[in-house]
Amino acid sequence: MTEAEYMDVTQVILDLWEYCMELEDRWHETTDQGVLLQFAMAIMVIQYWEDVLLNMEGYDVFNFYF
Repeated sequence: MTEAEYMDVTQVILDLWEYCMELEDRWHETTDQGVLLQFAMAIMVIQYWEDVLLNMEGYDVFNFYF
């Protein structure tokens, strides 16, 4: 059995934000549309993990349950 790379969802989110910032810098340097697409996809992945975290804490943002 392999060991988990992450022990906390928050760290997944922080690492993804760091990745997004790297993609943003790369896009500003190259204006490559492929990089822009990677950035957009990474933002959607962040939104997914943020929803997971909020639901784990009992906050359903989409139905406005706080």
